[in-house]
Amino acid sequence: MLRQNTALLVALIWCLTAPSPASAQDTPYPIFTANHLDATMKTLGPNVAGLRAALREGDFSTAKERAIRSREQLAVTVTFWRDRERDDAVQSIRDVLDQFDALDGLLSTPEVDVAGVESRLDGIRNGCQGCHAVYREEDSATGDYRLKQSAL
Repeated sequence: MLRQNTALLVALIWCLTAPSPASAQDTPYPIFTANHLDATMKTLGPNVAGLRAALREGDFSTAKERAIRSREQLAVTVTFWRDRERDDAVQSIRDVLDQFDALDGLLSTPEVDVAGVESRLDGIRNGCQGCHAVYREEDSATGDYRLKQSAL
């Protein structure tokens, strides 16, 4: 009888102290702030520049690594735009991610199609520039770029 009562007491305590599934759903995951977006973009830009440099040198292995890393960096920014219900920005990012995926495929072949690679790079550049034209502005005092207040 003591064992049964102890088991019931433990079960009751667990039920009262365990987090409810509803509370887990109330917390958005992950939280991606404007500062996170800024930091990501400041590392993404040089990474894409390194991708382009590797391609100019014909170093397709390094270019592939940079393309994969660039894609990873860009993909997490979807959270920022989705949380702000900016469907156009989410779609723009998804389009650029598709270009990175296609670029990865081209760089994974034994004979790299340089014209195809250039086409994908143009798609990446155009997608990035299109989003930037809508959502970023230049700080006239510093010359740095920042997120437009309207995006927040």
